[in-house]
Amino acid sequence: MAFPGRLRGRRASWIVGWALLVALGVAGSLFGAEAVAHHRQQKARQSFAQSSADVASLLRLAIQHEQDLVVSAGGFVVADPGASDGAFIRWADAVHALPRYPELSAFGESVVVPAASLAAFASRAVARPEVGLSGGDVFRLTPPGNRALYCFSKLEQLRSGRASLPLGYDYCAGRQGVSVLASRDSGQAASVAMRVGRVSSLVVETPLYRGGVVPATIAARRVAFLGWIDLTLAPGVLLRSALANHPGLVISLRYARGGSSLAFSSGRPPAAADRVVTNIGGEWTVEAAGSLAGAGVLGDPDALALLAAGLALSVSLGLLMLILGSGRRRAVALVSQKTEELRHQALHDPLTGLPNRALVLDRIDRLLARNRRNGTVAGAMYVDLDDFKNLNDTLGHAVGDQLLIAIAARLHIALRNADTIGRLGGDEFVILIEGDDLEATPTLVAERLLEVMRQPFEFAPTTAPLVITVSIGIVVGDRATPDELLRDAGVALTLAKSGGKNRAEVFGEEMNTAARQRYELEFDLRRALEDHQFRLVYQPIYQLDDLTVVGVEALLRWDHPTIGVVQPNEFIPLLESNGQILQVGRWVLCEGCRQMALWHAQGSDVTLSVNVSGRQLESDAVVDDVRAALELSGLPPSMLIVEVTETVLMRDTETASRRLVDLKSLGIHLAVDDFGTGYSSLAYLQRFPVDCLKIDRAFTRAMGESRASRALIRTLVQLGRNLELTILVEGVETTEQVDRLRGEHVDQVQGFLMAGPLDPDVLASSILQLEPEGAAGSRRPGSRPPSPQPVAASSRANPALGRGLGRRGGQSSDPSAPTDDQGSARKRDG
Repeated sequence: MAFPGRLRGRRASWIVGWALLVALGVAGSLFGAEAVAHHRQQKARQSFAQSSADVASLLRLAIQHEQDLVVSAGGFVVADPGASDGAFIRWADAVHALPRYPELSAFGESVVVPAASLAAFASRAVARPEVGLSGGDVFRLTPPGNRALYCFSKLEQLRSGRASLPLGYDYCAGRQGVSVLASRDSGQAASVAMRVGRVSSLVVETPLYRGGVVPATIAARRVAFLGWIDLTLAPGVLLRSALANHPGLVISLRYARGGSSLAFSSGRPPAAADRVVTNIGGEWTVEAAGSLAGAGVLGDPDALALLAAGLALSVSLGLLMLILGSGRRRAVALVSQKTEELRHQALHDPLTGLPNRALVLDRIDRLLARNRRNGTVAGAMYVDLDDFKNLNDTLGHAVGDQLLIAIAARLHIALRNADTIGRLGGDEFVILIEGDDLEATPTLVAERLLEVMRQPFEFAPTTAPLVITVSIGIVVGDRATPDELLRDAGVALTLAKSGGKNRAEVFGEEMNTAARQRYELEFDLRRALEDHQFRLVYQPIYQLDDLTVVGVEALLRWDHPTIGVVQPNEFIPLLESNGQILQVGRWVLCEGCRQMALWHAQGSDVTLSVNVSGRQLESDAVVDDVRAALELSGLPPSMLIVEVTETVLMRDTETASRRLVDLKSLGIHLAVDDFGTGYSSLAYLQRFPVDCLKIDRAFTRAMGESRASRALIRTLVQLGRNLELTILVEGVETTEQVDRLRGEHVDQVQGFLMAGPLDPDVLASSILQLEPEGAAGSRRPGSRPPSPQPVAASSRANPALGRGLGRRGGQSSDPSAPTDDQGSARKRDG
């Protein structure tokens, strides 16, 4: 009789346990959902702050970038104050001013015209066809009135066919004239807003003085004043460009100076928007406004989903407890089902449902065994999406996941049911193909896949179809292990990527040989410095006016003990990637300073130029390395020039500027190498304490091919002179180039026409006219110095050049010196 009561007691216990479990699960779900909602809110605020900072940074760079055009146009006007509209427009077309600045609607020069000269200026201004005017246009003073001074446009380049302002528009009239004339006396730019019809424009007026330098006093500024470089900007274009990747923001660009203030907005912000105000330099500020996602669990879909999932899981676990308590058979069946699900999850990719790496390796192992048993051939394809990371960063990981799911579905459609498709992770897929004859099958399948993947993908969040490509590595044949099969397919994939992407490549044994040779070269490189396999050669630098040697550049060479001379473009990138460039760069500094100190002791007065890599410039240790090299060698600091490439300077301008100031404090000189290739801002260039600009060899080659290239070199030389910098041109190969550079008043030249890289003893005897070092300088003990070569015949074509080369020059005796076709390899030597 007690048995039914015992059953009722057990049932009550299970019910109580179920209720406690559900209660704990509900509490935990609520806590987790609140945490997720709070985290999402914080993440939204961080994303808003980051987007605001990105927009402010883009606007700051745009304003600084526009200063480059002001500096360039100022250099043109200072060099030729009486230039015509036609000459100014041709110069503007040569430097591609309007294509490079899409927000620019017009730019040019404005001048002050006294009342006494008004009639003469008006008569000259009525016929200016270059800026859309003709003889029928009437010069009408706008606004009318008698004033002591007027300000009119003198030179102008327009984006549209005709001038946006009427002929005779006076910039110095009204309130805007106060700001414009004040800028003449202060030497600082003034910004004014103008509205013609329905079009609003922002006009930036920058005063310009003779010599390109702002005088110290107001009186001197008025005497030296030439006019203003004026930029007419379309604020809407500037704001739309900054908001291209931030559609959820509303930004306002404001300018305030004294009693003058301007404001331009991309739209009206929401009523309860968050706002961030950022100063982007001087009088410019940017306010970004945007709405954040609603707070709370109910306002966050992910938090709400977590809460629902937690509640469902709590109820499920409670029901599971009841099931376990009510019947062992049903519990065993449920455990078996869950175990199978876990096993499937362990062997399959959770996103696409494809076999994962573990299952793919097992399938490959079985495929290889089956083919060995049946005498058939196995094939595999390694498929990787091109530029998938850029897509993820641009459109987000949610779109990236949808794309991976769609690609998996497309692979199933394009392949046979017998073929195995797996996902190794990320955007990497593996396809296993088997059959009796695979000589052409994998290649045909790869071609079909390339064609199928080129078809656009359409997703709801994106506004336009996505077009992607893939690269494929193919391997056919038996391998000892699955890992070897995947390794060889990966090598073929790497070759397909490096060959231009959107293609397939079949693995060959020569690929393994190339990879192994690169590995062996990198391994040997680790002992090259310790085993004294490096040496320095030196290429002379000539003063252009009399072709006397004023300096030498130290270049690194590697004499491999078995394969001979290794070209710099082969081992310099390896030094950069493994970090060994820090030790090798330190050795180059010490050895170059030691050699130069020896030559100075023998009576030479030339300077030494040494290249410093980007990895060296990342650390303060480079300052200690330069100081130690000078102290150990005894070389005067003024005789050392440290060269840094333009692209290295622009990676992190703040750090680079601070590091260059520290180096400059040692008393050395600084040069910007490969100038013109890195598209650096000239406004930034003025912040670097450099002494010399080395114009890249690409400009030298193009100088004889186009007038635009000659105009660019002329502009660079003029800018260098305005900044009081030495101008050195690299890659001089012909006497015609020398003549043109002399006409541009270039200071120094360097190139194979005069001399290539030379061993120290050859340089000392044939160029510096010194006694060679007893130990042959930087050469390894026992090596035989090459004999000096005669002067190149091309150098005698110009008598003046021939006399200079006859006294100082010679061809390179370095067997690894780059030829004319591989001159670019030299710049990564030091």
